[in-house]
Amino acid sequence: MKKSMMLVSLLAVLCGCRESVPMLPEEGAAVRDYVPLYAVLAHRGSTYWAPEETESAWRWAREMGADYLESDLQCTKDGIILANHDENLTRTTDIATRFGDNIPATRLALYRQLGFSEEDARAQLQRDQAHFRPYYAASYYYAELLTLDAGGWFNAANPDRARKAFANHPDKPGCGLLPYTTGEYVSALQDQIAYAEGKRLRRDADGRRILPWSLKKAFEGMTLAQIAAQAKEDGKYMECIQYDFGQAYEADPQDSGHRPGIYIEFKEPEVNPIDMEERVYAILDQAGWNILTRPATESAFYKDGKVNVGRTQGKVILQTFSTASLKRAHKVFQGKIPMCFLLWPPCPEDIPGGDLGTRKGYIALLKWAQENGAHIIGPAIAGEPNNYAELNEAWQAELVREAGMLNHPYSFDTLEQMDREVSRGDGFFTNRSEMTLQYLLDHGLRGRSGLKDPFHPDRTYDNAEAPGNVPDAKETLDRLGY
Repeated sequence: MKKSMMLVSLLAVLCGCRESVPMLPEEGAAVRDYVPLYAVLAHRGSTYWAPEETESAWRWAREMGADYLESDLQCTKDGIILANHDENLTRTTDIATRFGDNIPATRLALYRQLGFSEEDARAQLQRDQAHFRPYYAASYYYAELLTLDAGGWFNAANPDRARKAFANHPDKPGCGLLPYTTGEYVSALQDQIAYAEGKRLRRDADGRRILPWSLKKAFEGMTLAQIAAQAKEDGKYMECIQYDFGQAYEADPQDSGHRPGIYIEFKEPEVNPIDMEERVYAILDQAGWNILTRPATESAFYKDGKVNVGRTQGKVILQTFSTASLKRAHKVFQGKIPMCFLLWPPCPEDIPGGDLGTRKGYIALLKWAQENGAHIIGPAIAGEPNNYAELNEAWQAELVREAGMLNHPYSFDTLEQMDREVSRGDGFFTNRSEMTLQYLLDHGLRGRSGLKDPFHPDRTYDNAEAPGNVPDAKETLDRLGY
């Protein structure tokens, strides 16, 4: 904050005219600076050009030059963390027609294939029923979800943007107990990370992904009853299946060298395991993306006209709407990884004095967010097609800036929204990466040196090495093989 602004704020507080805005502490400001300014955050990859949160959407966003691939996190019955928005999969898959509202008919055969007896498998099926909610991710093994068509719905909803490769091909019936789809998949977090690293799924000659599954060695010789007795949350999560993610990816021949980060959202605790944050910590650790255990060795967000965020300390940003999840993430990640607190009306009741509509209440919210590990505020914005509430009014954005926090509004779909909001934001959740990237280039906020740094008035911000052009959206999908 400039000295003049600090003096004005101090005088106002001393005379009782206004509430003091809490400043992000020095250690929090250092973590904030892991994140590039004017960041383009590819919301679910894209909700406009491809089926959201699938391989096609994230490969497309990476090739367009987005800084982050954004996703939401869910969990399957066998503990696989999904990069998927909805806990109920009916909107974005064919789960209703494939499985109906009962436990998949193949579940008994799945248990048999894992080596369990008929009696043991049937008894486990009864235990499964106790936790079963039709269409909810937590009720299904990941092997079952890999048979779902996660792209056909997009073609039906958007015939003008439909592509044959998005959907499953019924003319390729497949074989085996659970034949995987030939189109787009319900993604795992490991998949999202792989796309950010310039990879794609390994597929067989028919277009099905290669991801073998088997019983984990730790459970060999045990019965399902014994596994269930020691399973988490009273047997709700049966984490007995091993997936070979290490062999699931290959170098993408269409990779142009961009290395975006990932921006992942914890949902409300009641819909996911009580140790969700620890699970994500472990996956990031295994993938080499946990900067707490493996600090990044590069600092340049852009290099030689390519996005390089995924090789820096800002490679991962965490986010949540949930106060409980924010607290849990703060405990696990210790405030040392950038964290965004997302806003949606009304203000959560458990924030003392919090109110999204008043200066005093908004300051209370900022104070609470900082105390619980947030470095970024993510307010909703108004406008088509989502018609969210406007939570990024100029006065609200000003308070976020005074607090020394980044402002990442969501979600951009139109140039009108960019015109209205760009001066208030430091990063932009966008369904149209091509639109947002071009807007920033056209308005001198990307591909430039000597930009104003709002958090460090004594120095300028340089993103001159960012890509200087935006590929054509349709041609990029063509090039990627869709």
